[in-house]
Amino acid sequence: MNQRRTRVVSVQNEVEAPAARIGVWIEECDVELVVVHAYRGEPLPGVDEIDGVLVMPGSMGATDDAQNPWLPATRAWLSECVSVGLPVMGICLGAQLLAAACGGEVTLGAGPEFGVVWIELTDEGDVDPITGVMPHRLCVTEFHRDGISTLPPGAVVLASSALFPVQIFRLGTHTYGVQGHPEVDRELVNGWLELGDDDILGSSGRSIGEVIEEIHQAEGDFDRFWQPFFEAWAALVIDHASG
Repeated sequence: MNQRRTRVVSVQNEVEAPAARIGVWIEECDVELVVVHAYRGEPLPGVDEIDGVLVMPGSMGATDDAQNPWLPATRAWLSECVSVGLPVMGICLGAQLLAAACGGEVTLGAGPEFGVVWIELTDEGDVDPITGVMPHRLCVTEFHRDGISTLPPGAVVLASSALFPVQIFRLGTHTYGVQGHPEVDRELVNGWLELGDDDILGSSGRSIGEVIEEIHQAEGDFDRFWQPFFEAWAALVIDHASG
C-alpha cells in the first residue's frame, strides 16, 4: 500500500491572505499543502488526519470573535494541535491566534510596523534548529498594529524588533509563531493596500509607492533569509510524521 505524502493544512483566514511564497517553499520539500478556508466556514480536520499546521494572516484581531465567528473554534483547535505535539507555524494573525490559544495575550503595540522591518535573533534564536538557519539580523515585511504582549507559559522569544519584542517565538519543540509576513511579495501587499487600511498607512507616515518599492528591493533578501527557515520547518514536519 502506498504511503501518503506528509500533509500540512494551511488555515486561511481571509481570501486575500493565502500561503503564497510559504506554500511554494513547503511544497518544494515534497509536503502536500491542503488549504482550509476557515472564514468560509470550512471544517478544520481532525488532528490525526494531518502532520502539521500553517495558520495564515488576516486583518482582524486575534479575539475579534463577534465579527469573525470561526475564530473561537480555530483557537480551540490550535490548542488541541499543540497539546498532541503537531508541528504548528503561525504567521502574523496566525501567530497571535496561536499565542492566545495557548495562554498568551495579544494587545495593541507601541506603534504600527509597516513595510520592510529589520529584526534580530535572540541568543535562543541563534541556536534554535529552525531560526538558527537564518542570520542574526534579517528583514521581513510587517503590516500590523497588534502584537504578542504576553507569551504562552513556557514559550521563548527567538527574535525581536525595535517596536515589538516578540517577532518570532517557540513553544515546546514543534510550535512556532512569526509576527511578520514572509509569505508576501509586492503584488500581494499592493492588493492589501488597494483594499485599504488607512489607519496603518496614515500612522506609519509612509506612502504606498515607497513601501511597494522597498518590498521590491528586499525580495532577494526575503528569499535568502526565509526560504531556508521554512525548509527547516518542513523537514521538522516530515521527521515528526515519520517518527
